[in-house]
Amino acid sequence: MQDLSRRNLLAGLAAAPLVTAVPEEGAAQTAAPRWTPQQTQAALKDAKGTKLVLLGTAAGPVPGRSREMTSHVMLSSGAAYVLDCGMGVTDNYARTGIPFAALKSIFITHHHADHNIEYGPLLIVGWIQGMENGVQVYGPPPLKQMTEDFMRAYKQTVDFWAEDFHMTPLTQVKVQEVAAAGPVMQDDNVKVSAIVVEHPPVKPALGYRFDFKDRSIAFSGDTAPLEAVAKMAKGADVLVHETMYVPAVEKYIKGQIAKGRPVKFEAFMAHMKADHTPSEDVGRIAQEAGVKTLVLSHLTPAIDSISDETWREPAAKYFKGEIIVGKDLMVI
Repeated sequence: MQDLSRRNLLAGLAAAPLVTAVPEEGAAQTAAPRWTPQQTQAALKDAKGTKLVLLGTAAGPVPGRSREMTSHVMLSSGAAYVLDCGMGVTDNYARTGIPFAALKSIFITHHHADHNIEYGPLLIVGWIQGMENGVQVYGPPPLKQMTEDFMRAYKQTVDFWAEDFHMTPLTQVKVQEVAAAGPVMQDDNVKVSAIVVEHPPVKPALGYRFDFKDRSIAFSGDTAPLEAVAKMAKGADVLVHETMYVPAVEKYIKGQIAKGRPVKFEAFMAHMKADHTPSEDVGRIAQEAGVKTLVLSHLTPAIDSISDETWREPAAKYFKGEIIVGKDLMVI
């Protein structure tokens, strides 16, 4: 044991088997909200072609739920690309078994907490676990200032780790701000483009399209129903679209008001309809885009008692392709 260095010990702990929580007896089993890490790792093992993993599928900055906040990772030719960094992204990335050394780029759709709150921690913890210097980050302004401020705040933490484990300090995070529609980046694996979506008062809020060599994946980001999303996703293999089931939202907020929450029902619902896309409109957009597969995610409200069929049915009235209700750690 004395020959085991502290860094080797750290690596050993990181590679320790993952324990999957077992639902309590009598818990609702309507719709399992996540895959197990074992399922995810099995689906990625020796996988051929580009894979999408849904790391978090819940809308809103609400902690303590069975679903994590919004995040995704795409794996292609050994390179990983993360889109959005809601709370839980770092843990669920690790649960996929994808090495942090594979992480090449991070993309942010907009600056709401359920999409960016764990961006900085992903950088620091990812670096400790093997992420290389020079990771590239893309997203709306003021992403460069946010990154510089975070790195300044955690400089001492980075310096302590670098000294203790003889690591090259995390000093290079390359940030490119995206404020308008158009091309974002291109490397040997993928070409990425963006559109500006409607998510007031957040400006700009972005949707992204990733064109890999073998498949194309489009993400709506958070948005009201928008023709531009259908155009962006035209002919894509996969469209991941935010989804709001209005009857459940109405029931939820009425319950909150009854408990004393100081909000007016009409004002709250007006906000939700101005910022998000009802399930029926998600189906219309996917049908117009002609995508092969529609993935319902960023679920509003993220309540486990809503069945997959309930999520799927409104969209299926208009979209005739494959509809997948997103689960945390699901591989597509």
